[in-house]
Amino acid sequence: MPRMPLTAAQAHELLKDFTTWMIHSVPADWDQLFLAFRSVGEYVELRASIITVLGGGIDWTPPPGVAEFFAELRDDMARPGEGAWTSLRYHLVHPGRYEAEYDWDGEPDWDHVPPRECFSTEAEKYPRENTPDWLRQRLATD
Repeated sequence: MPRMPLTAAQAHELLKDFTTWMIHSVPADWDQLFLAFRSVGEYVELRASIITVLGGGIDWTPPPGVAEFFAELRDDMARPGEGAWTSLRYHLVHPGRYEAEYDWDGEPDWDHVPPRECFSTEAEKYPRENTPDWLRQRLATD
């Protein structure tokens, strides 16, 4: 039996728990946390940075499991015929207010363009009735 995609409310509940995890994981002098997750097929990129209470910006390495959390969230939110989002921007502001922005149609701003087979895997795993132009072009490239 096919499973139903997570509702927005269900995803929000998972992100509330994730937020608590992040609050307990960031350095003591954090003021804002930025996470960027990008994925196509089995390819994943995760970037994290922090703004400290003194205003300095630093790259940060999230704890193990963060990329897997987002990959599972992506899979659980995928919709039949609409595919899955390919990027997520998560912003956490002290003491615990967060925003999550999903991009379902735009090509992620890759650090490194994934191998071609990742785009094929994406199209097979998350079929779309209306494939975005960028994905169609990536699928057509040899």
